[in-house]
Amino acid sequence: MSRIAIVFGLLLCIVTMMALMLTMQKMPSQFCPMMFGIPMLFCGVVGLNPHRRKHAMHTAAAIALLGTLTGGSSVLFAMFRALRGIEVNSFAMEVVIAMTVLCTIFLVVSLISFVQTRRRRLTPG
Repeated sequence: MSRIAIVFGLLLCIVTMMALMLTMQKMPSQFCPMMFGIPMLFCGVVGLNPHRRKHAMHTAAAIALLGTLTGGSSVLFAMFRALRGIEVNSFAMEVVIAMTVLCTIFLVVSLISFVQTRRRRLTPG
């Protein structure tokens, strides 16, 4: 699970780097994926230590949950702004949607892993 956290942390950082390379216009929302990617990457590296894995992976899952909630709410508010006729930057929303999707996928994978680990511990034998 630690390696998966490292991969998703790197993917979030890559989303930010691609957003910075694809446009000259800099927006605060371009840096959101990296704000969640760096801590997730750090948790993945800490989780490589077996004694710290449980806490690191739970922290990474919490970071993914925050990324999902933050990105989802941002997209929801942008949709409301667009419905009222206020102009919304579509490139910034694409970056935030990519972050939300990556965080949601990591969160689901983490929850599945947590449930499987729990079942293995409870099963005698």
